[in-house]
Amino acid sequence: MPTHQVNLDALIRREDFESADTEDGVNSKPLFKIEELAPNRMYFSVLRKPAFQRPTNNWTSEMIVSLVESYLDGALVPALILWHSRVSGKIFIIDGAHRLSALVAWVNDDYGNGSLSRKFYEGDISPAQVRLDQATRELMNARVGSYESVYRAGLNPIPEDPTEKIRRGRAIATVQPPIQEVTGDAETAERSFVKINENPAKIDPTDLDVLRARAKPNTIAARALMRFGTPYFDKMARANEIKTLSDEVYRIIFGQIVDMGTQSPDIPKAGIPYSSDAFEMVLDMINIFNGITDSMWKESRAKKPKANSEVRLPDDVDGSLTIQYLNRVKEVGALVSDNGKHDSGSLGFDPAVYAYGATGKFHPAAFLASMRFAEELREKKKLIAFTSVRRDFEEFLVTHKDFINQLVHTKGGGTRPLDAVLTMFQIVFECFVSGNRNEEEIVSRLRQEEKLKALNDVSNLPTETITKRRRFSKTVQLAAVLRSILENRERCKECDARLPPSCRSQDHNVRQIDGGTGSLFNHAFTHPFCNSGYKEYKTSRARTSE
Repeated sequence: MPTHQVNLDALIRREDFESADTEDGVNSKPLFKIEELAPNRMYFSVLRKPAFQRPTNNWTSEMIVSLVESYLDGALVPALILWHSRVSGKIFIIDGAHRLSALVAWVNDDYGNGSLSRKFYEGDISPAQVRLDQATRELMNARVGSYESVYRAGLNPIPEDPTEKIRRGRAIATVQPPIQEVTGDAETAERSFVKINENPAKIDPTDLDVLRARAKPNTIAARALMRFGTPYFDKMARANEIKTLSDEVYRIIFGQIVDMGTQSPDIPKAGIPYSSDAFEMVLDMINIFNGITDSMWKESRAKKPKANSEVRLPDDVDGSLTIQYLNRVKEVGALVSDNGKHDSGSLGFDPAVYAYGATGKFHPAAFLASMRFAEELREKKKLIAFTSVRRDFEEFLVTHKDFINQLVHTKGGGTRPLDAVLTMFQIVFECFVSGNRNEEEIVSRLRQEEKLKALNDVSNLPTETITKRRRFSKTVQLAAVLRSILENRERCKECDARLPPSCRSQDHNVRQIDGGTGSLFNHAFTHPFCNSGYKEYKTSRARTSE
């Protein structure tokens, strides 16, 4: 069940305001007609949205079609607010990116899987987005018609063309969208963006923080990783390194885009990249694993900021700090779940075990907690001890999946539940490694922990999967998909824990050194670490005991 809407983010290019420019914008309204939104037209080539703006992916198919209908029919459409740069001649959308993107989508027949989107995402389009693209196109064609067919009806109508279609075709060349212009320099344009987005729909606090700290290495790294931050680093000396590295980290964290549905063979590794929570999770990830606190990069909103001894994060001039931060995330991400050239020590955590709750929903805080847990195991040199109890440890987590729901429900969104989920992982691991495998005693131990007091409240038990409805809700379907995946996962030959297909290593049942061949009967899949560190440990112990 896809959780994101139609993704129009690739249709209008991002670019940073000329922040150092003090000249006013061009003193004339940047008017246009809808036919100017075709890719070979000059107006479309200079159209930009601010680089700090979040993804344009929050509209449904119905909203997109209704906007196009309203525009062509002369209905009331809120004005676009634009700023025309005197320096570059480019036109920036201060307000109305979704409205204008809907028009661009129609003109270019691209609702997330057209030529513009495929080029932008290098063909990496999720199955859910492919379906949304097709569904939107079908709805548009049924109620409006394709841009090409409506344009043709206005230019050269034939007897079969409905009057409404001919009128709409002529509107393409005659109707101009309502426009308001921001006058002033780039700084004025930026202030206008913030002010407009504060009222009536208040700008997300994370958006505002990132806007103000857009030259900081942590925000550059997050935007690069999520593939909509190029304007911030494309002029840096190490821009090509940032692009290559951020793409590599993206593959490690998110892997192949998978749509979680009843026909899906797997689940997304780290949730849906297009979802509203994905960017915030990635930014949190970069901050957590690089030791960056809020006071180091966020501007204080207090009238009288408290004195703070922490050193403020500097702006990244050449990209070196951004690369450092991305490499740190890559290191931890590869430890948790990698199946490429960096996988020799990967634990291959199954997100179905660690990051999804009982209702089949992905929880960013649980995913981040699993990364923290893996890093802690490595730092404390407990990877062998963990692998020896891994099967029982993970079976406990699967049996008590509702614990993640309870902790997240009580603690709230963002990273607030992270410490509680991490504490749960730590306590369960300590119990198993110390020899305590009594489920009731482990649960009792968890409930004695102050951070986990939510586990004592039976009212926090997830009830979304229990209903008197005849039809299956999306929640029930997602929970069923997760249950099926957990029940049918392949098992690692070495540790017998679940083995996600996105992170598995090829192993010989009989070692090559002992004469094992590359025959099918001698082939087995394992976690990468089980095939290297754990196997070496067992071999070493066997030799010692001889």
